[in-house]
Amino acid sequence: MHAVALKRFPVGVPCAEDFVIVANDVPSGDAGARLRVRYLSLDPYLRGVMSGRHMGHSMALGDVVPGGGVAEVIDSTTPEFVRGEFVQGETGWREEAFLPADRLRKLPPDVPPSTALGVLGMPGLTAFAGVRDILQPREGETVVVSAALGPVGSTAAQLAQRAGARVVGIAGGAKKCAMALKFLGYDACVDYHRDDFGPALQLACPNRIDCYFDNVGGRVLETVLQHLNLRARVVLCGLMDQYNKSERPPGPNLGPVIAARATLTGLVVYDHFARLPAMLDELVPLVRSGRLKYLEDVAYGIQATPDAFARLMRGENIGKAIVAL
Repeated sequence: MHAVALKRFPVGVPCAEDFVIVANDVPSGDAGARLRVRYLSLDPYLRGVMSGRHMGHSMALGDVVPGGGVAEVIDSTTPEFVRGEFVQGETGWREEAFLPADRLRKLPPDVPPSTALGVLGMPGLTAFAGVRDILQPREGETVVVSAALGPVGSTAAQLAQRAGARVVGIAGGAKKCAMALKFLGYDACVDYHRDDFGPALQLACPNRIDCYFDNVGGRVLETVLQHLNLRARVVLCGLMDQYNKSERPPGPNLGPVIAARATLTGLVVYDHFARLPAMLDELVPLVRSGRLKYLEDVAYGIQATPDAFARLMRGENIGKAIVAL
């Protein structure tokens, strides 16, 4: 059995050589389960962990990379979990793990297990809290979502659509924009790589923007802020634009926020775990019936994990990045 450890601290965009495959020593314990990991979750926040900028985690060289996983129980010291059952927990990037029972979550029945890392996991909860609890879009309003094909953005967009909003996506490249329109049903999608990104966004939002779910920050956020409606609401969720930079860039200029009397709210999913049952109650039936669509970008095998993470941080993934083991 193997795991992925941090070999050197990444400089700029991570590369596969920043990591090393090591032997996986699995501890044992009481009131828990030994797990065979089947899916690893790759998430942009881990780049901040590797740089020492994350609020909840830190890493040293040689540490196994943290992160969520879906696993099969292969042995259990608690009656709560039985051999052969699938669970979700913070396994780290390893093929086998042992976790206490209070750190494991049973999976909803009759849905693909991998969805517990995306649309029915932390990304789905992030989108649910941002749309349902913070933005609260109303029928006929214009909602803009950046990282439109990511697991947070795509779920947020569909929840906004279900509220009756007109939803405009922002994505990188014509291919991603086309997929956002065809597969996820965005009303429009704007490529932020375009030289005329600002005018194109204005054209896609003729009535300006009532709600913005921001997953990237930087130039995209700065541009969107120029097009807010009066009393607009903005969720600040991700900073993909900054994760690979050693220093935080200046800006953005928040003058337009003041002019629009807008509300900006920082969203950290850890504050919303109490909403997980409500999120699952609403989203699980939608996933089962196919009314809530999701995308997965799947790599295969523990050896492929470092390169898959590098692809994610280069923005080359389409959908939730996972590794099938």
